[in-house]
Amino acid sequence: MFEVDPSGTIVGSSYLYATARDYARFGLLYLNDGVFNGERILPEGWVKYTTTPASDSKGQYGAFFYLNSSKAYPSAPQDMFSAEGHDGQQIFIIPSKQMVVVVLGFSHRPDHAMDFDRLLADILKTVSN
Repeated sequence: MFEVDPSGTIVGSSYLYATARDYARFGLLYLNDGVFNGERILPEGWVKYTTTPASDSKGQYGAFFYLNSSKAYPSAPQDMFSAEGHDGQQIFIIPSKQMVVVVLGFSHRPDHAMDFDRLLADILKTVSN
């Protein structure tokens, strides 16, 4: 559910309230090329478009997603892409591993960031064993 401003207009830039399961479903929608429960939700080619580096992004982001092609997260595969929220909320989508990782936690480090590369390394190590 999106938060609304005092006039009742949806604030589309932020303030989306959802559960971890909701965010995981969003990740699965993108992991499965816009298909959810056998139904195409997103237009064919949309996921490819959103995960193609935007011009002048130096390969760091596509349309709405951060890309790992620049190895911002060295422990994760280069095909990983992610949505980053305020205060550490993350959705990591890793096509080569058929995996979605959702993080809703808040980090108390001074920069409010947890070591997501270490988290991804630990998860990937655990599931590959």
